[in-house]
Amino acid sequence: MLKRTIAVIAILATVLCMAVKVDAAEAPRHTKDDTWLIYMYICGTDLEEKGHVSTKNIAEMQRVKLPPNVKVLIAAGGAKKWYHPTIKANGDGIYLYSGKHLEKQANWNANANMSDPQTLESFLKFGEETFNADHRVLIFRDHGGVSGICYDSRFSPDGLTYDELNSALAAVYGNSPEEVPFELIGFGACMTGSYELANSIADFSRYMVGSECSEYGWYFTPWIAALANDPSMNGAQIGKAICDSAMSSYDDVTKRTHTFSVIDLTKMPELREAYEAYFDEAVTRANEETGFSGAFARAAENRNADKFSNVYTDLGLLAKNTKSIMPDASNKLLKAIDKAVVYNKRGAYLKSKGMSTYYPYVSTEKIFSKIGDQKVAAERNRNFKIIFDQDSSYSSQKELYDNLLGLDLSNLQGTIPIERKDGHLVASLMPEQLENVSSIQCILFPLDKSGKYDLGGALLVSADDLKIDWKKGIVTENFRATEPVFDGHKIVMFPAVSGRGHTFYTVPVLMNDTKEQAHLLVRYDTSTKKYEIVGFGSSVENGVVRTGGKIRSGTAITPLHITISSDPSNEQLGLTGYTYTDEKTDEPIPIPLMSVIDSISIPNTNEKLYVKWKAGEPFVYTRNSAITNKKINSGIYSYSFSFSAPNGDSAGSLPGIIVVKDGKILRLTTEEFAEALAKTATEADK
Repeated sequence: MLKRTIAVIAILATVLCMAVKVDAAEAPRHTKDDTWLIYMYICGTDLEEKGHVSTKNIAEMQRVKLPPNVKVLIAAGGAKKWYHPTIKANGDGIYLYSGKHLEKQANWNANANMSDPQTLESFLKFGEETFNADHRVLIFRDHGGVSGICYDSRFSPDGLTYDELNSALAAVYGNSPEEVPFELIGFGACMTGSYELANSIADFSRYMVGSECSEYGWYFTPWIAALANDPSMNGAQIGKAICDSAMSSYDDVTKRTHTFSVIDLTKMPELREAYEAYFDEAVTRANEETGFSGAFARAAENRNADKFSNVYTDLGLLAKNTKSIMPDASNKLLKAIDKAVVYNKRGAYLKSKGMSTYYPYVSTEKIFSKIGDQKVAAERNRNFKIIFDQDSSYSSQKELYDNLLGLDLSNLQGTIPIERKDGHLVASLMPEQLENVSSIQCILFPLDKSGKYDLGGALLVSADDLKIDWKKGIVTENFRATEPVFDGHKIVMFPAVSGRGHTFYTVPVLMNDTKEQAHLLVRYDTSTKKYEIVGFGSSVENGVVRTGGKIRSGTAITPLHITISSDPSNEQLGLTGYTYTDEKTDEPIPIPLMSVIDSISIPNTNEKLYVKWKAGEPFVYTRNSAITNKKINSGIYSYSFSFSAPNGDSAGSLPGIIVVKDGKILRLTTEEFAEALAKTATEADK
């Protein structure tokens, strides 16, 4: 409690002298005597059912002693069970907090669905008819995601879409009301700091606050206390207090990859014009110019940690990365974003500009084709369809993405030869091949002395050992004869994002005796050549782990790596982050992580090999545990380049050969290696 009190005092002190990018002439003039009504639309869902999160949020509000001119009106519902004593006793409905206790004001009609726009509409109408206020704030608290916000766990899994949110606000306040009803609309939900959401509510609020990424909620006490202490605040100042207090409530690990921002919605007309011009030019050039689609995809995917799901990226960084191919439109969009985003609180590993936008890095077919359960695939694909059926997704944007997701690498598989130039292995792509490629990695597999796959040998994946000349279509290997190990144990690291001196990797492991799969987020510093374990989580969004904190000392870690085996058995290793909801019990069902990933048919033979997960020896994590590079064992390795398309499709080059002996590296083409083997065999016969 002492820490919380100190935090509140610090926030209040900061708020009194805060600076946000708001023109003083444009900022509304409020007084300390102005009245405020804060609408809280709290859809409890599993957040309340499992973690009592909504109860905690309301308790945080109740710590603030409100003045008579500030009131909080709460819509509570959306969960199968509530733990707040007042709501638990009185049921779902509308409650008032005016500085003392929660007082129930109205019941919902037959457990109203909080994903239904009519429920939101009825809540807002009740507030308008019952309370007079000079200023209003509307806050949503629940999950956010690819198809909307507020997923009532008792009804349909589809949440309140952005179009439905717009229609509910219009039903109460009219379309494009002359007097903007809200000073601030805020979203305490994941992935809500988007252009699409801002565009859908622009007519109804002066400011908006949200997070581009998957966030862990807000701390409600400080910002409500700030408003209670100074009712002359404007929406931008309240939004800043929300951003600062939310971030301050996170641990040092979590805050590094999180971001909150305040958006001035009065700047949306200028931003909308720049946004539409940007995508109009992009789709036109993609349809008319050979090579533009691939160039746009590579610019978009030259992303650092500022990607927030399979369908969101930072809009400012997208525009910044495309300046070389469409400078005028990109610069215009960047300037409009800078005017609209008046405050941006971001983690140390982010360069985000404060607003995201739809960008589907991989097609729905590629994302879910390997999950192995059609129920999950159907549920996820439905959410994606909802996005692109909404008015909030711009038509040229949809057309461009349809173009990008249609790019195909099927003609590249096994057709790109590797040559040896200047002592390195090199692959060259023709312009028509480069058109479809958005990223490149390298893959290393150990071979035995006869040149066959070494059964039991571990795969190595990297993005740090490559030099790529996108203009010429040339990729050059720069292998350092090292491999990463976790306290000396083999692991596999999947490169997720890179840029500005670091690469982020995802590392799969099994944690504790539950054998439940977890993912480490690991940062590699390209200047110091050192790895940092940023955190861990149970789910991965577009290659980046949603971290849940640091690993505690004493945690049992079972490293996972990938190997080749002749054994077709497909044992269960643990649990993935994927689940589906059982239709009868309405309970989440985890999908087991099976060992077999893929199979390989050896040419000109009947032999079939299996690419499999392999669990290593468990060890206990300590505060001195680390991922380090060690010299790779002497041996022969198959080296190939892996090309990826924007839709998630991938293709491999023909292999080259790397021979490592006593730390020294010899590069060979497969032809040179075959000649060396033949020569060795001849000499052995003699």
